[in-house]
Amino acid sequence: MFDLLVEGGHVVEPGGLRRRTLAVQDGRIAALLEPGAGEAKAKIDASGCIVLPGLVDAHVHFREPGLTHKEDFDSGSRAAALGGVTTVMVMPTDKPMTQNAQQFAEKRALAQGRCRVDFALQALVGPDLSHVPSLAREGAISFEIFLGLIGEKIEDSARLVAALAAVRDAGGIAAVTPYDEGLAAAAPALPPEVEAAGMARAICAQRIAGGRMHLRQVSSALGLAALALAGPGVTSEVTPHNLLLTRETLTRLGAVAKVVPPLRSEDDTLAMRQALAAGRISIVATDHAPHTPQEKDAGLAKAPGGFPGVQTMLPLLLKLVADGALSHADLVRVACEQPARIFGLYPRKGSLQPGADADLVLVDPSRPMQIRNADQASKAGRTPFDGWTVPATPRMTLLRGEALCVDGKIVGEPRGRFVSPLVYT
Repeated sequence: MFDLLVEGGHVVEPGGLRRRTLAVQDGRIAALLEPGAGEAKAKIDASGCIVLPGLVDAHVHFREPGLTHKEDFDSGSRAAALGGVTTVMVMPTDKPMTQNAQQFAEKRALAQGRCRVDFALQALVGPDLSHVPSLAREGAISFEIFLGLIGEKIEDSARLVAALAAVRDAGGIAAVTPYDEGLAAAAPALPPEVEAAGMARAICAQRIAGGRMHLRQVSSALGLAALALAGPGVTSEVTPHNLLLTRETLTRLGAVAKVVPPLRSEDDTLAMRQALAAGRISIVATDHAPHTPQEKDAGLAKAPGGFPGVQTMLPLLLKLVADGALSHADLVRVACEQPARIFGLYPRKGSLQPGADADLVLVDPSRPMQIRNADQASKAGRTPFDGWTVPATPRMTLLRGEALCVDGKIVGEPRGRFVSPLVYT
């Protein structure tokens, strides 16, 4: 007898949606059964729903420690659970930035017992490379390299090659935020040329250093042209807002839609959707980057760039499926399976195969949903997607077979765990 059966729902298989019963034992998927098969201590009726693996968001800023007026592990993970995201990878750009083993351990301790979804931690790589081996031993999910935008950036190409080599030798993956400081100074609006030049530089450095590299936030057709230079070992991401919003949104909404990299043209947005569907971009990640309403109210020129995204990612991807830009199989590939594969969590995460953690999201395709500021769990409170209607509603999110939220309400106590390639080896 199983612990739990999730009955009546449809799972995504290569041939399309198929009605299956998911059996859960000890927090993991035990079997995929034919309808009506199996006995269990408890059952969930998923009739009419699509059952997806819990989403894996490889790029979130939960702002803890030091910036908790913007977000913290509790508020950010509530937003994740409500959005069907069951694993988050938390960026290191807090106060202090996470760049040595002590800071890593302290941040992990802050999240334990307060994070409602499973969490991985990313480490910052600056000019001092001596901390890379110890951070790898601590279980850093990635090593973040910024070519601009923050103080601990790596501008010199020789240092970039050395940083990539250090991450390679530690067995990790370097995640690069592409940027060109010189071009940015000449063109303050951060046009696609700033992104493309940074990407080309990072790709050339990776060709010299070897190892694995993940490129953050591809946002333009010119960036895609630079991405075409990449060889083996290079993966990439796009945000939901760069799939759906354009410069017109910024003109219309003002600071609430201000983000870095900035929103692009309609042609860029279309190019990003086509590249994602074709597999030329590896994954979708949100860059969930909340700021307070007061900070955004400072006006377009002074307001910081960034807005929440972890709660709206799945609804927006479901809209893209309904619009024909993606299939359900594409959704699972780019938001579940591939993020888990790239960062060493597959097959325990991002999958419904036996042995995977029973992280599930049940989606009702017959019930449209309106995205509203009032429903956002993030401390940011505002989303540029306020008022959008999406064609399906996340009905239930489960972590290791236990409900995190039901019909838009958080249930139970926080039980998210620290995850890393070391944990799942």
